[in-house]
Amino acid sequence: MMRINTAYLLDPETTIFKPVELPVSTGIRPIYELIGCRLLEVVRFDERHTLFVDEEGLHEGLTAFTIFEGFPQPIAGKIVLVGGDGREPYTSPLISLEDAAKHFKCCRPVLDPVFAKADELSSGGIIIAGALAGLQCRIERRAPTLVEGEA
Repeated sequence: MMRINTAYLLDPETTIFKPVELPVSTGIRPIYELIGCRLLEVVRFDERHTLFVDEEGLHEGLTAFTIFEGFPQPIAGKIVLVGGDGREPYTSPLISLEDAAKHFKCCRPVLDPVFAKADELSSGGIIIAGALAGLQCRIERRAPTLVEGEA
C-alpha cells in the first residue's frame, strides 16, 4: 500500500486553495507536476512548513500572482504548501487550510474604463461626455477560496 501525504495547493488564477494527495514514495516529482514548472524554488512558510513555487513564474503576460505575507516579492504560478523544511521526505501540513490561507492574497490586474465627465479636449480631438476616455489599471486582491475535502 502506497503511503500518501496531504499538501495544500493554491492556484492564483482561480483563487482556489485546496488539499491534494501526494504519494510519498515518488519524492518531489508530483510537486513539479502540480505546479507545472521546470524549476522549483523553496520558500520558508514558517519553522514547520515550506512552500514550493515556480522559480521562473514571474514573466511577461502575467495574469495573476500571489502575495505571501512577509515575502519580498510576488509569487507567480501555483503554490504547494507542505510540512517540513523543504527536504525530503516532506510531511502533511500541521496547520489548517484556513490558518494557512490567512497568509496569502491572490492578485490580478484589472482594467477599469474611464469615461469623460464633460466634453474634454485631448490630443485626438474632443471627447464627448460619457464616452470612453481611457483605461485605468488596478490590482484586485482577494483571499483564497477554500475547498475542503479533495485530498
